[in-house]
Parts: sequence; structure tokens; C-alpha cells
Amino acid sequence: MSSGASPMFTTGECIAFAERSPRAVANKDRRGWIDLFAQNSVVEDPVGSAPHISGVPQDRGGARTASRLGAFYDTFIAPNEIQFHVDRDNVSGLQIMRDLTIQIDMSTQVTVYVPVHLLYELCIQEGELKIARLAAHWELLPMLKQQMASGWPFLRVGLASALRLLRHLGWGGMLGFARALFGVGEAGKQQAIRFAEYFNAHKQAELTALFELHALPSVDAPGFGGRRPLQDMLKEDGVVVLSKVLAAGDVVSATVHYQQGERDYRGVALFKLQRRSLQIDGVSFYWSA
Repeated sequence: MSSGASPMFTTGECIAFAERSPRAVANKDRRGWIDLFAQNSVVEDPVGSAPHISGVPQDRGGARTASRLGAFYDTFIAPNEIQFHVDRDNVSGLQIMRDLTIQIDMSTQVTVYVPVHLLYELCIQEGELKIARLAAHWELLPMLKQQMASGWPFLRVGLASALRLLRHLGWGGMLGFARALFGVGEAGKQQAIRFAEYFNAHKQAELTALFELHALPSVDAPGFGGRRPLQDMLKEDGVVVLSKVLAAGDVVSATVHYQQGERDYRGVALFKLQRRSLQIDGVSFYWSA
């Protein structure tokens, strides 16, 4: 757990706020869950699907789109029993990265366990914390395979889910959700694994070739107060170990363990990739000592 919270809010306060989301989900508190979000907010769940955007001005007169949060809740949250099993939280300013597994009981006969890296990007609205962006990094296809493995019960659950999605989000929403089936996939995961391999072996030429600009960039490291040149990190003789590697859209996320001398960091890494070339656009480390 990091100590890099906002000057206005402590690490504990940020985590306590994040905990209000799974609590509202467990309590079937639709209004309470929606009220956690800022007036202008984005929900990407999973990353790679069409985002649910609320509060964006839609005309010159300033009229705003109706909230999509209610439709999202009614489609994906209301009909299921959902539990959050959190392994680790990292707080960096107003960003909270949760490493967790979500248990979804879709019926008495269909339960799925979904590995997730969940990023809350918070903002302060009228002096209170609110969620400006929620980005859930998880893989849709493996989750669907878990459902199908339940056999005949899946047919009833799957049909009900499809009809509910169509009713609340329409054909566009259904197609937008299906976009999560496509992305950088296994090939993208291999790029993240190569990053760790080349970094640990100090293969600078090979590491450089992974990046879109063919140059070692600075990486986002919110826990260290901003960006750090990757070149400087190479000089530290640290070792990166990745596990729980997930591909969602154009982003690969991974649980990361970084050891550098006597310092030991744990958290989550995000790798943004080009869809076609699979070259890395950017790397973010959400970790803490």
C-alpha cells in the first residue's frame, strides 16, 4: 500500500472511498453506486469495449447526455451477486490501482472468477472524492468460456444476459461490448513478457526495438512522483517479474514485482500497445515499496 495519496486525502481515505463501490454492489445500492461517479465520467469495463461516457455536452446549448451509469448497472450489476477479492491496493495521488479477483454468481449453477486489474482515477468535486474514470482490465473470452463450461445452465444465463444487454444498451451497446473480444491478445502479452526479459538481461537494443519510437522512453511511475527515464531504471540493476498477465483492448496489464537492491516494489504494470505492430506506446508502473 503506497503513501502517495493526494495532499487533501490520505491513502486510507482514498481506499475507503474505493471500497464504497464493491459495498454498494454487494448491497444492491443502485443510487449509492451511481453517486460515486463525477458528473463527467467514463467507465471502461472491460477495457477494449465501448466506454460508457456520462455528462458530456451534446449540443451548443450545453445540454448533456443522459447518464449511462444506470443502464450499465442494470445490465451488468443488478442481476448478479458480485464479490471483490482484493489482493493489493496501490494509491498514487488520486489514482487507485486494485489487483483483485471478482467472483460473479450469475445463478446458483453458474459462477465465474475473473482476474482483474482495476484502476480508479478520482477527482475532487465540490470537496468530495468522485470517480472520473474506472478502467477494468480483464479478459472477456476466458470469462465466457467459464460460463460455457457450466453446460446447460449457461444457455439460460447467457440468453438472459444478451436480452438484458440489448434492452438496456441497444444493438450499439451490444456491439460495443463485443469489441472487448478483439485486441492485442496473446501476442500482446508476449510483448510485455519480452519487456521484462530484455530489461532483466540488460539487452538495451532488443528492449528499444519493442517501442513504437525505437527509443527508450520515460515511463509513468505515479508511486515515484511522476515519470522516470527507462534508461535510468536499467542502470539500477533491478529485476522485473510479471505474473497474472492480461490483455484488454490495446493494453496489457500485469501484476509486477520489482526488486532493486534492498528495495522491493509490488503493484501493477500497464503496457499500451499499437494494435497492428504490437510495438509499445507507453508503460505505467503502479507500485510501492
